[in-house]
Amino acid sequence: MRTYWKATAIAALVAGGSLVAVPAWAADLSCAGDIGDQVVAGDLIVSDGVDCVAGGATVQGDIIVEPGGWLDATSVVVEGDVIATDAYGVLLDGTSVAGDISVYSADSEVGFVYLNDLEVAGSVAAGGVDIEVVDTTIGGSLTTQEGNYVDVVRTSVVGDVSIDGSPWGVSIAGAIVQGSVTVSGSARDVLIGADADGAADAFGNTIGGDLVLSDNSANLRVAATTVHGTIELSGNTPPAAFGSGVAAGDVVGDFTGTAPGAPAAGDQAIAVTVPDQAAGELIWSLEGTSALVDLGVADEQLDHFAADGEIVPIRVQDTRAGNPEWSLTAQVSDFSAGGTPVSSKYLGWTPEVTDAAGGAVAGSAVQSGFDGGDGLSVARTLAGAPDGHARSASVVGADLELKLPLDTPRGTYTATVTLTALS
Repeated sequence: MRTYWKATAIAALVAGGSLVAVPAWAADLSCAGDIGDQVVAGDLIVSDGVDCVAGGATVQGDIIVEPGGWLDATSVVVEGDVIATDAYGVLLDGTSVAGDISVYSADSEVGFVYLNDLEVAGSVAAGGVDIEVVDTTIGGSLTTQEGNYVDVVRTSVVGDVSIDGSPWGVSIAGAIVQGSVTVSGSARDVLIGADADGAADAFGNTIGGDLVLSDNSANLRVAATTVHGTIELSGNTPPAAFGSGVAAGDVVGDFTGTAPGAPAAGDQAIAVTVPDQAAGELIWSLEGTSALVDLGVADEQLDHFAADGEIVPIRVQDTRAGNPEWSLTAQVSDFSAGGTPVSSKYLGWTPEVTDAAGGAVAGSAVQSGFDGGDGLSVARTLAGAPDGHARSASVVGADLELKLPLDTPRGTYTATVTLTALS
């Protein structure tokens, strides 16, 4: 456990009749396993050999990954920096970092940093490790040195991007860089908006400054990339090969392939990257604060006991790609009172949709088995939506009707409803 002086607060302590100023210390935390969603008042320390899992945590200081440590952080808020030296690996997913990220290794064959779906207010710097930056926004610059390989995908960078000396290649696709991009000294494929054969990637690049490609000694491909400044080429063996969709204010140096066009004229340029639609999921949840349905005291009718009520409303949300059809079915267990069973066939319902924003359609009414049939003792459709339904949520419910034979033993009966979502 390490502590640092935090000159943020002063506490008063009376000792021996005098007033003494006492500093308030912020507690650091040495991670051991899964720390959950707690708030770390100081730094989070990942020691040698420790696998640290942080899901939903807030770190008010820095995250420091020591040699041999492994950080797996998802949906974490970091109010300071993320610093790793000779770490086994750093994985940040769905995380915000108010400071900088720095991940370096002296051993070029070991270590990784994977950044996915991040908001980084500062800069990102890494070297000597595998480097992947995906669906991330960087408020400063992105700098890599001797990264084993560097993938920059669907990422926005306010400052410059500098990638130097990657022995296993570089891929940049879907990047929006307000500054300049420099890629130098790579010994494997350098793919800028292109695949290894030179075809344009679906995710093109937009660069506000210059694109500088120098001293790369392998397959160098550029496609689907707009450079508002100059493409500068020098020392590349073989020369850069340009494919379709390349535009630049100017080109200096040797290249093969299609000569770039000019960027569209205008006072401003607007760029946005649209990712693949997420797979999504079909989920449902109860709308009420209680999952208990009270049918009250059954009334004696001419030839049966009768009770009625409503199920707890259910909200159904379908976020799956393509909006495929779905249905929500329900089946009720037998009623029981002190071990005495009564068939749930005596329970019927009339489904209804109270909010059809998601295209839901109510299922058919089912009569009580007292009047014939199996009632809700078998699976019945509460609601469903057709293929291509509206992309929103629906709220469904049902009016319940219970009819029991007059010879049903007295007692307070309970049953359970099992809901199943189908697609």
